[in-house]
This record gives sequence, C-alpha cells and structure tokens, in this order.
Amino acid sequence: MFNRYPSASPARFPLLPVLAVLWLLLQSCLMAAPTGKITGLIRDSQNQNPLVGANAYIEGTAYGAATDLDGVFIILNVPVGDYQLSIEYLGYEKQVLPVTVNEGQTTRLEVPLTFKTIEGEVVNVTAQAEGQISAINQQLASNTIANVVSEARIEELPDVNAAESVGRLPGVAINRTGGEATTISIRGLAPKYNTVTVNGVRVPATGADDRSVDLSLISSNMLNGIEVKKAITPDMDADALGGVVDLKLKEAPSGLKVEGTAQGGYNQLQDYYKNYNFNARISNRFYDDKLGVIASFNTDEYNRSADKFSGEYRTKNASDGSGDIFIVATNVGLREESLLRGRSGASFLMDYRLPQGKVTGNAFYNRLGSDFSLRANRLNTSENRHYYDIEDTENTTSIFTGALGLEQQFDHFGYNAVLSRSATRFKEPERYTWQFRQEAGAYTSTDTDENTHPREIPLLATNDTSRTALAEAFLWDSRREEDQTAFKLDLNMPFNLGSSVKGVLRTGSKFRWLDRSNDVNQRGRDGLLYGNTSGPNELLSHLDGAYPDWNVEELVDTYGLLPITIFLDNYRRNDFLGGEYPLGFTTNKDMLFMVTKTLQDSGDFLDYSIGSLSQDYVGEERFWASYLMAELDLGKKWTLIPGFRYESDRSDYTGHSFREVSLNNTQGPPADLDTITNVRKNDFFLPMVHLRYRATDQVQIRLAYTESLTRPDYNQYAPITQINVFQTYIRAANGLLKPAHSTNLDASVSLYQNHVGLFTVSGFHKKIDDLIFQTNYQFRLGVPVPEGLNIPESWLRNTAPSADLYINNPYETTYKGVELDWQTHFWYLPSFLSGLILNVNYTLIDAETTTPIYLTKQDSLIFPRPPVYSYKVVDSSRVSSMPNQPRHIANMTVGYDFKGFSARLSWLYNTDKLQFIDRRGSELDNFSGAYSRWDLSLQQKVTKHLQFYANFSNLNKREDRNFRGDALEDPTYLEYYGFTMDFGARLRF
Repeated sequence: MFNRYPSASPARFPLLPVLAVLWLLLQSCLMAAPTGKITGLIRDSQNQNPLVGANAYIEGTAYGAATDLDGVFIILNVPVGDYQLSIEYLGYEKQVLPVTVNEGQTTRLEVPLTFKTIEGEVVNVTAQAEGQISAINQQLASNTIANVVSEARIEELPDVNAAESVGRLPGVAINRTGGEATTISIRGLAPKYNTVTVNGVRVPATGADDRSVDLSLISSNMLNGIEVKKAITPDMDADALGGVVDLKLKEAPSGLKVEGTAQGGYNQLQDYYKNYNFNARISNRFYDDKLGVIASFNTDEYNRSADKFSGEYRTKNASDGSGDIFIVATNVGLREESLLRGRSGASFLMDYRLPQGKVTGNAFYNRLGSDFSLRANRLNTSENRHYYDIEDTENTTSIFTGALGLEQQFDHFGYNAVLSRSATRFKEPERYTWQFRQEAGAYTSTDTDENTHPREIPLLATNDTSRTALAEAFLWDSRREEDQTAFKLDLNMPFNLGSSVKGVLRTGSKFRWLDRSNDVNQRGRDGLLYGNTSGPNELLSHLDGAYPDWNVEELVDTYGLLPITIFLDNYRRNDFLGGEYPLGFTTNKDMLFMVTKTLQDSGDFLDYSIGSLSQDYVGEERFWASYLMAELDLGKKWTLIPGFRYESDRSDYTGHSFREVSLNNTQGPPADLDTITNVRKNDFFLPMVHLRYRATDQVQIRLAYTESLTRPDYNQYAPITQINVFQTYIRAANGLLKPAHSTNLDASVSLYQNHVGLFTVSGFHKKIDDLIFQTNYQFRLGVPVPEGLNIPESWLRNTAPSADLYINNPYETTYKGVELDWQTHFWYLPSFLSGLILNVNYTLIDAETTTPIYLTKQDSLIFPRPPVYSYKVVDSSRVSSMPNQPRHIANMTVGYDFKGFSARLSWLYNTDKLQFIDRRGSELDNFSGAYSRWDLSLQQKVTKHLQFYANFSNLNKREDRNFRGDALEDPTYLEYYGFTMDFGARLRF
C-alpha cells in the first residue's frame, strides 16, 4: 500500500463564461420592458398526480415551458398583456386558458387535465398505460435525445434493481452475474463507456479495473424515474461515449405517505427458497408544504449461484498443406459457484422551498454483500495436469452519494450550485484459496484433435485420488476505494427577442476531485506438492503435528505427496451444467480451513509479490470544466441549442515495477523493485449543437452534433510493470494513454398518433479516435520499446519476452446504427382487450474498427557464428467489429391491465458479441452466443392500499454461452443460473 501524496494545485476558476453572463444580465436589466411571469401546477384530474413533461405555451408566441418532476412550469419575462395559454399532455385533453400578465407580478395557475375523448369515447388509461404516457411525455419534452423510465412505470411493476428497469429501453443490453442484471451497455458500447448519476451527482466506479458502475447496487424502489441520455449537452460531463444514466431519487409529495413491500423467492438451480426483499418508505411535508422529507430503506438477499464452463483451444495446421487452421480443444474448466448476494441501503432527501427556488439535500447509501464459494475442476491436457481449485470468501461493495444544492430562478437571472461527495468501497478481508493437483499421468491420452469436443476431455482423465495432491494454500485480502468530491455552479439568463424568439443563455463550471486506491495482499504457500520423497516436507510436517489422526506422515511415505483422499466429502450433483459435465472431486472445506490456520500459525506463510505488488496502486485525478450554451426557441416549432464545453484533466498514479523470482519452487522476494509515478494531462474543446423541429403536433425531429470522451481504465495506465520468472512475458501499463475522442451525429424522428401511439426512428454515427485496446508485442534485438511502458532495459538483454500492452488505436473506429421504438396502448380494442400495452424496440448496430497487429521479422545478420540477427517490427492490421458490440438488440414488453390486475411479459434479445480479436484471423476470434430471455411480472390489487405481486425470471432457463471461431461446437464459456421467482405484498397509505 502507498502513502498518498499531496494533491495537485487546483485549476483557476474559469471566469470568462461567468463574466459573459453577468455582462448580458446587466444589458438585459437596463433594457428590459415591463414583464411578468406565469407559473402553474398541472395534475391528473383523477388521481391528482403531477404530470411531468406537459407543455405550457402562449399561443402565437415562442413563450412556453415544460413541467418539471413536480409538475410545475414557469414562463419568465412575459410582456404585460392578455394571452391564451395552451396546456398539452399527450393522452390528455388539451386546455386553453385566458391569462393576464401584470408588470412585476406572477400569474399562478393550477390546471387539472382529463383523459382524452376520442370518437366520443373516454380513453381508459390503466396503470401501465399511465406509466407509458408519462415516459413518452418526458421523452418528448427532453432537450436532448433520451429514453425515460417514468416513476409510474417503476411503481406499478417494480424490478429488483435499476439495471433491470433500464434494460428494456431501446439500444440497451444487460450484462448479468448469476442471472441478475448488474451493468448495461448502451447502443452496444461496454458499461465502462457510460456515466451514471444519482440526481445529477456522478456515481464512482465500482469495477475492479475499469470505470463501470454496478447498477444492481441500487434498488428501483428508491427511484422517481430514470433517464438515459444518448446525446450529451455542453452542461454535462463529456466522458459519456455510450450515454448518461441519470437515476432520480423520489421527493416528498404533500401529506404523510407510508409504503412497504415484503417478498420471498426461489432459485431453481440450487433449489433454494430463502430469497427475500423488504422495502419501506415514509414521507411528509411540513410548514405549509415548504419542507419536504422522504426516507426509504431496503434490504434483500438472493441466491445468485451459477454453474460455469470455460474452454481453451490451440490451433493446428492442416496436414495437406492447404493452409487451413483447425481449432483443437485442450483445456476445460468446470466451476460450481455458490453465491448469496444481499443488499441493504437507505436514502434520505429533504427540500425546502424558497421564494423562486429551493434548497435540497440528499444522501444515498447502499451496501452489497457477497458470500461466495467455488469448486472448480480444471483439466489441462496441454500440460498433462488436472487441477481442483477451492475458494471461499465474503466481500462487500458499498456506494454513497450525498449532495447539497441551492437553486433560484429570478426574472432575469438564475443559478444552481451543488456540492457533492460520493464514494465506493470494496472490502474483502479474507479470501481463502486452495489447490489440489495431479501432474503426471493425469490423462489416458493428451492427443486431442479437431474432432475432439470439450465434453470428451473429462472422459480422458484418470481421476486418481492417490496422485492428486494438496499443492497450495493462500489467503488474500483486498481493499479498493474511490472518493469523488465535486462542486458545480450553473448560471442562466433568460432573454426575449420580440414575441417569436426567446431563449436562455447558460454557463457554468465544475470541479471534480477523484482519489482511488487498490490494495491487495497475498500470503500463503505453494510447493506443498514437492520435496516429499523422504517424508513430509517442512510445511506438511506442521499438519502431521497438528492433526495426527490425519496420518499425514504415513500417506506421504506411501505416495510421496499428501493425497486428496483424506479431504473428500460426499457432495454430489447430477445436474451440474445440465448434466453434460462432471463436477469432479469435492472436498471438505472445514479441513481446508484447518490447513490454512496451521500453516499460518507455523510462521511459514510468505508474502507473495505476484498477488500483491501486481495489483497495488494509488492515484488521484483532477478535473475542471467550463461550458457556454444557449437554448433558443424560434417560434413554437424550432429549438436550437448551440454551445461548447472545455474540459481539462490531470492524473497522478503510482505503482510498482518488479521482476518475479522463484527459489526451489517457491516465490522469493521480487528483484528490481521500483516505485513509479505516471503523470498525465489532457485538454479538450468540445463544440456541440442540438436542433429540435416540431413539424406538427404529432411529428418531432431532433438532430445533434456532439463530441464526447472516454478515459482509460485504471489498470491500463496505473504504472504496474512486471516480468515473469522465466523472463518470457511482460505485463506493462501505458502511462501515456490518451482519452479516446468521439465525434457523434444523432438524428431522431418521433410520430405520435392516438391509434398508433409513439413511433420513433433514431440514427447514430460515431467516429472514435484513439480508442484504447490491448495488443501483444514481441521484444527482440533491434525492436524499439514503445513509449510510456516503464520497462527497464535490463529486462530485454539477451531475452525475447512478449508483452501485453495497451495503446491508443492509430486507426479510426466508426460506429453507426439505427433504433426503432414503438410504444402504444390498444385503448380502441373492444371490451377487456383495451387493457393491452405494447413496448417494442429494435436496434441495428454496424461498427468497424481496424486493429493494428505488430509482428517481428528478421532484419539483418549481426554475428555469423553463432548467428545473431536483429529484428524489425512489421505493421499489419485486421478489420473487425467493435468488441462487446451486438449487431442486433431487441426488447419487447406486452402489458395487460384489467381492473385491479396487471401483467407484464418481457422478452430480451441480442445477437452474438465479439469478445476477443485474434491476430491470426476471424476464425479464431472469441464471441458470445445470441441471448434470448423471457420474464413475467404479475400484480393484483386487493384493496386501495394492498397489492400482491409475483415475478418469474428467466422462464426459458436461458444460459450464457461464448464460443471460439465460427462453429457452436467450440464453447469457451457457459454459465447456467436457471429460473427464479419471487412473491410479495405491497402496502401503501
């Protein structure tokens, strides 16, 4: 672990945009005509809920505004006079109200809207339809290209976590752990390319090495809505190549509200009945509704166990000289993972309403605990070895965000200041690992060929318990921390240019401080398998003394090792991996804990640099940004948002460089140990422009040009450099990596019609420069060392190691696609069929990247005897799709409401995704198989306050599958997690 070093000096406050606003504010105040303002609250006439995203505008002018999350709109700087004010909300009857604006005064309205009457019939808006309508209105009212999950949609049939709630939106694909949604990809871009915020406060990364955020940490019951923004505006953080997921926490409505849910569940794979989930929320407003307080609590536990398969392959050239390459299975890994995941968390929000504004404070905390154990059966024919791995650990991941905000909007000036603090913690105090190994004679034959299926490899194993021995025992502890502190100040100045043009000039600055550290310690012993020819070695003799009834000395004298025989237990499974593969020998974990404790007490536990120094780093990042933008309403039809963002970042990371050393089959102290610090600085000027055109009341067109970034993963540039004991392989981070820079074009056309619903077609195109990727590099005499790798020259003398490196791609990556989204309510069908709801979307993605390949070739003869050659690098490349990008994504939800009954059937689908690019050709690439899944949610309202519900997940028991090459006969990864179901009750007052 490292000591933190002093922070970099903060950047100067960017004054230019602020001064520009102040100057324009002064001019506006000096020349302002007599004006007033109109504010109003728009509600549903039946349930009195605020309508979010409703449009209020003065007919014949550009004056207008959309309602916020409280259903409130404010139209500023309206010239004195009499007007007709129109209120529109899709699915509801339009209202036109006469209003009078007096100088310096506020005209206040409260407008209830009723469901639309079509062809003489009142449309019956059911529970799910209300959520759909709310999401549609918020989407159309957004100032950017976005998709929305409304509060009503979340509350009616809530998901287990935020990732599941987002997963049905257009262009979104879910990544799962044990069947549970954890992270999301937006338009096929990996989770690390997304930014996640809670009430606008950035959530720190939870990934071990990258910048992804685990959304399973966040219960959907806490949320007031979710917005996925696919085209950023200048006032948003630029490092959002995929998009921004903004999670909105609930604010307190008027009156005392209490709500609670309780549910239990079942996991089919483990035949486990003890899953549970409890949620509670209480809120109220005080002092004439000025002060609002809301608190929520959640706790749950789910069995997320899984059976996993991994396969490795070698290549074989055809014997007929044709040049064909065959894939030959060599290694198989079979894993049974038992995992209990439990969440507990709370959120607290308060808001105090001021004249023309409010003070807000919120805090959100969630803790995810994992109780994990592993049994692994690894068959390695290429080494003629058979391994059994056992692991046991408990770890926690916690996340906290807190913010204080002050915002006010006056007639000619407004501001919003937010101070926030967020943090993530990962703690794993004790991770126990053990390994048993059979070395010689592990297989009846190791001569596999292209016709050998991985299922056949376990049949070749001799499975000799007397020759399978205890080989190693280790104890790990890990701690990962990330803290972010941010302050932002946004200023705005509304202005009017006659009655047909109105706008808002916005500027602001943001400072963000990020501190991150990763600390891993590995202690234990390997080599327990060796040195037993004359009786137990020193380590095993400790076991013989501690547990004489184990007969360690007798067993070692007989077999020359400590066999697995004495550790075996009676655990068996016939349905492991669907019955296609054997689980293999299973061991008594209590006895293995006794082994570790004895070795610890003996004083022979050693610190291992591979597991410790190779993962330790500490670093800090400093960001500051400034922006200037305008929102211009040109009449009622056109909205133009031009602007730019300037971002600057500096990062300092410290890690270690070392050479591995082995003495008598035991790792020794590292050689050439050094501490390295990398410093990086980057600056970006990012122009952007958005255009919205309301062609008719039913048709809306959006265009956007934006520029965005993505910064390197932590493990890609934290300066950790190591070479193995044989000096054949180097791992080196790159301290000179630059953020990737993307130029984005987006277009969207939306059509709304009463019978059709909302139909949207969106196209996108990204041109990405300097995208970071991993490559292999062969060091030889004469081959230059790339800059930024921190590799000592001594490591390359008289050796020819290969290295896995990270570099900025010198070739451009293009990324384009189209999204189709249809949201509709079949209100016009007869009788009970009018309760049908449909949400269906499809995304087609076409990405192309050119991957450089660095090969070495003999250049010239330096010495004739013995011959010594110098080498040169030969540049080559391969064109492929983008890693982790599916070509097709489809989501469909069919909902049905009838009186108090609600049902939702969901189908999720994505095609295969490229996982690994092989330099030798596409036939050797790794890719994931297509994924298709069905889920079902049911709910029955018993009374106004009581509801029962049920969730059935993965009805088709779909597993995850990865493959190598073009044939499905060569799996590299399988994960079975089976079917789960939950039953619960919700009580509301």
